[in-house]
Amino acid sequence: MKFGMVGSIGFLADAGLFSLLFYLGDWAPLPARVVAFLFAATVTWCGNRCFTFTHCQHVAKGKQWLKFIVVALLSAIPNLIVFNLALLVLGTGGIAALVALAFGVLAGMVSNFLLSSRWVFPP
Repeated sequence: MKFGMVGSIGFLADAGLFSLLFYLGDWAPLPARVVAFLFAATVTWCGNRCFTFTHCQHVAKGKQWLKFIVVALLSAIPNLIVFNLALLVLGTGGIAALVALAFGVLAGMVSNFLLSSRWVFPP
């Protein structure tokens, strides 16, 4: 439950920065998605460290963040594949890019949780 709550905040950070870069900054979808993804990964690492997996706060922050980014990058594979497929189907007009982003996030969420709970924040 806590992982999902932190993930929701991460999704808002992801969607917010993506929207700023894509809709207001006129960035191409993929570069905007990558930058927003890395930002959201850092936001969710902070939330998970301080709220979800508090038993792991003794681990060095830099080492733990790096492990979390590795997990996020691995989870980015299904995330970005689904994002790009959804863009192909939906296009980029209107809110279609945000819908594609949401589908991508859902695709990467399962692997992110499994890897995070077992390797980044082990019991």
